[in-house]
Amino acid sequence: MIPLDNQQPGYWATTLYRDPRKRPKSDSPLRDLPPRAAQRFKAAREGVRALKHVTEQVVFMGTAWKWVWMYEVGGRKLGYLHPMESSVSATFILTETEERELAGADGLPPRLRQAMRNGPVSGGVRWCWMEFPDLDAAAAFVHVIRLKHLILSRPE
Repeated sequence: MIPLDNQQPGYWATTLYRDPRKRPKSDSPLRDLPPRAAQRFKAAREGVRALKHVTEQVVFMGTAWKWVWMYEVGGRKLGYLHPMESSVSATFILTETEERELAGADGLPPRLRQAMRNGPVSGGVRWCWMEFPDLDAAAAFVHVIRLKHLILSRPE
């Protein structure tokens, strides 16, 4: 797990699903989150799953992130959803090439640019984290995942 500097101290202690031996069902956050957070999770999840050839896996990512919803296309990581006790957040990862391409994209929501600025680089990728205080944030996450999906879908 990459330490992400833009979270409050103790943020990861509020992960909704903590027990490494109890894999949550893929739709569990829709029932277990407060209604507004569940709506944001649903919007982000459905938006990403609607992209062609995207797979969703509920995976245990260690003692900090614990259980996350991971999205890939062709075995390449697109992003992660983090159900928390009372909210939802997400992480998307960008290679240097993807980051350069997105930095020049028109209409990139400010919250995405902020996540990119704040994201630490580790292992050759930038780890960009964002909270979902509203449905616009969930839509912004889907937007960046859609752009990354387009980049990864191009022929080399």
